[in-house]
Amino acid sequence: MNDDQSHFTTFNLSTDKMPLATEKSKKFSFDLPIAAFTAIWITACSGSGSGGEVSVVTSDDPPTPPPPPSTKTYEVESSQELQDALDAVQAGDTILIKGGHQYTSNYRFPGETIRGFTLANSGTAEAPIRITGDTSDDAPKPVIDQGIETKDEDTIVGIYLLCASHIVIENIEVRNTHSAGISSSLGDCESRGIKVSDTYIHHVYGYRNVGGIRLSRTSQVDISNNTIHDIYQSDREGSYPIITADSGEITEIAISQNHFYNSDTGVRLQVQNDKYLSDVSILGNQFELLDKAIVATSNSLDGSAPADSKLGELQIRDNLFLEAASAIDLDMGNVSEQSAGLDIVNNTFYDIERVAINLSGIVGIDIYNNIFSQIERDLLITRPSRQLDVSTAISEMDYNLFWHTDYSAATGPEWLLDLGGTNPQSFSSFGDWKSAFTDTLHAHLRADPDQFSEFDDPRFFDPENRDFTPQSMFAKTGGRHGEALGAFTGESKPGPANENQ
Repeated sequence: MNDDQSHFTTFNLSTDKMPLATEKSKKFSFDLPIAAFTAIWITACSGSGSGGEVSVVTSDDPPTPPPPPSTKTYEVESSQELQDALDAVQAGDTILIKGGHQYTSNYRFPGETIRGFTLANSGTAEAPIRITGDTSDDAPKPVIDQGIETKDEDTIVGIYLLCASHIVIENIEVRNTHSAGISSSLGDCESRGIKVSDTYIHHVYGYRNVGGIRLSRTSQVDISNNTIHDIYQSDREGSYPIITADSGEITEIAISQNHFYNSDTGVRLQVQNDKYLSDVSILGNQFELLDKAIVATSNSLDGSAPADSKLGELQIRDNLFLEAASAIDLDMGNVSEQSAGLDIVNNTFYDIERVAINLSGIVGIDIYNNIFSQIERDLLITRPSRQLDVSTAISEMDYNLFWHTDYSAATGPEWLLDLGGTNPQSFSSFGDWKSAFTDTLHAHLRADPDQFSEFDDPRFFDPENRDFTPQSMFAKTGGRHGEALGAFTGESKPGPANENQ
């Protein structure tokens, strides 16, 4: 990697010009405004309807039902065969990409600037188009390798979904691409029903708007069981999200059981202008060696006025945050609409350099059944909104477990309320924090926090091998309704069932 490139995000992010250092002491020595997952850069995506006569049914006979969807399978084992199949495929069809082969494409759809394997057809909710790697006979995943090694090349993604909806991409590897591994349209198109699973995406390069998976104006998204790492971007000025839209509601986003590592950001949610991003679940993922694991921001495109956008019903559950500078950073305080509904539940935070949770502009926040271990600086920060009608408020924070080998309940990392606001309060001991509302009546709290929480060693089973199953009795039974705490409960653990490498 060149010296002027830096780690970006597994989905889409911007970064400083320093790569992540391998030594822990250097790993988070920089402070980056990063982003992740998909591009915020919006381009016009033009579409045209087909002309022709309009027929009118005047008889009493029932209308003719539509033909059943196609169920054709295209078996491909060369780059040209793959693009030919993408051109021909219809709803209900499957493209089966032969494993053990490498595929590359410089194809550009007429009128587009993005190059790469391009799909401009759509499936339906009942009959999606499937792009599947054929790994029968123990063949390795098929590899889309565009041969990109630096940022100073043309935009060549792995798979470009051009105004395409109801698409399933599974069981492939995408590497050495420019701007994105998999990208939706970035213009006026609105897409639905995109699923990416069991896929390995790595070494994506670019100048701006770079992401492993980059989705714009896309609802009904399922990103699951993928491994994504080593995303590089040279420009640190922008912020680039997982899901974006110009207006309306973007909803039903599920990001689960993925492994994101060695980049700046894991997942970024960007809401702009007058849109509403809702029903988002980030469940069971492993975030590792990142500057920020999960980021949410909002802004207007031209920056002339506060955006009328908001975020609602976000669940962050059962995730492992491991060796990150910051884990959760949600800033919705620069908009004119109130964001509401955030659950941070059953997560394990381990070895966080700066801050575990940083929040602004959201109300209806519940934080419970989490394990916070080896947090080096701040456990929680709330910040003021920049708009008078938007506030920040934690409804419940309880049934959590806090621990650090070098501190006690009376010393160590802090809880900070209204940092940078008119009523900042800091709490450096666990006891002071538990009476924070009684002592200060702070507007960012609705009750005294962590009344049933403890400061104690969770006794993780084997943290060196990333098994953070707790052995302490409180961690096993001290959660709300007697539940276990943290992300390692029962037989499940964060990340893909099998690493996609």
